[in-house]
Amino acid sequence: MELSMLSRQRMRELIEPYFMLNRVTVGDDTTLFARGLAELLQVDLLSVPSGTKCLTWTIPDKWVVREAYIESLDGERIADFAWNPLYLNSYSAPFIGILSKEELLTHISFHPDHEDRLIYLNRWQYHKNNTKWGFSVPRTTVNGLSDAYYRVCVDTSFEQGQMEVVDWILPGRSPETVFFSAHTCHPGQVNDGIACIAVLVELFKYLESVPDRHYTYRLILGPEYYAAAAILEHGKDVRQLKYGFYLDMMANSLPISFSRSFHGNSYADRITRSALSLYDTGTLDAPYRSLYGNDEMFYDGPGFDIPTVCLSRHPYTYYHTDWDNLDNCDFDKLEESLAMLKDIAEIFETDVIPERNYEGPLYLTDYNLYIDPKLDQRGYTALQEIQILMNGERSCLDIAESIGVGFLFVRSFVNELSKHRLVTIKHPASSATSLTVAEAIK
Repeated sequence: MELSMLSRQRMRELIEPYFMLNRVTVGDDTTLFARGLAELLQVDLLSVPSGTKCLTWTIPDKWVVREAYIESLDGERIADFAWNPLYLNSYSAPFIGILSKEELLTHISFHPDHEDRLIYLNRWQYHKNNTKWGFSVPRTTVNGLSDAYYRVCVDTSFEQGQMEVVDWILPGRSPETVFFSAHTCHPGQVNDGIACIAVLVELFKYLESVPDRHYTYRLILGPEYYAAAAILEHGKDVRQLKYGFYLDMMANSLPISFSRSFHGNSYADRITRSALSLYDTGTLDAPYRSLYGNDEMFYDGPGFDIPTVCLSRHPYTYYHTDWDNLDNCDFDKLEESLAMLKDIAEIFETDVIPERNYEGPLYLTDYNLYIDPKLDQRGYTALQEIQILMNGERSCLDIAESIGVGFLFVRSFVNELSKHRLVTIKHPASSATSLTVAEAIK
């Protein structure tokens, strides 16, 4: 419990000072956040200047906002970027002038369902050479506009800058790499990005403490889409990326769900299903990119084909509104997310291929492994099935899936046999871990 409270406190301390900043693809606030993360983790940043080609994408200019507001002609503010960065649509072009109410309304967006909420229109930050400007205003405020004219100030500019990405590699015995990623952008949002970063920082602090890691682990934190393009174009050891996990909306009260990799039954998918079976009912096992859809379209996309799973809690009620704030950050669920991620990492690290060093059914009582069938018939039967399948060709995960029991049940049994030198174990090679269940149990 004490460790749990410490992790909760650290996650809150990471989120609180940064979530209301104007975190866009390239901006001073995003740089401030990235450098804060780099200092916290004691890692270097991948810096990519504006205009740099990354695959077919180009890193945009830095967006600078000095001031932005709408007010009546007598000075009553209707909307102000200083109140909340969501009032101004990201990457809005500069404009200063007086507009009629009718003209102004063509530049205002509001949420279709939550009439008193701001809406975050994330696609604005992907518009190249933007000449448009716009505001988000609650519908209740829009309905109350009664003046004929309004003053608008959008004091912004586009300047040369650089996108900065946290790229932390924890080496293991194998160079084969499992990466975890979340985005640093999305101003004024908590579930949508920054809470995921907080839980991943805790995960990687934990992984850093794990002795003798088998896999190499990589933490990638940067602006949505552009960071993935930059890593794949300019990052090191890209061909060692074997499996990936992208996080979104991990701090609300819904069950943890996941969208599958493109091929749908990779080793990463199978490990995710096994880990999530221990958590909330109602979990979605959804097709590729069918929940929120993020950087998996790069890693698990054309030319790379790195199986990448998206983990989230879906559908989040306050998605892309100003209610995605610290008050609506469920730290109990964020801690559960951390526990689930540790379970995923544990399966990667402890899934082994066991091979029996004996013949015939084991006399279980001599090794304190006997399960009374009157108390647990399935467990008793499973021990026999596991022994039959431990022929040096199937991993513990393969065996668990094929007989319909939990991974930990199989792995615990194999651990006990290993203590008595009744099995020889080896770690699965990547060529074996890509097998489907049907292939693995042949």
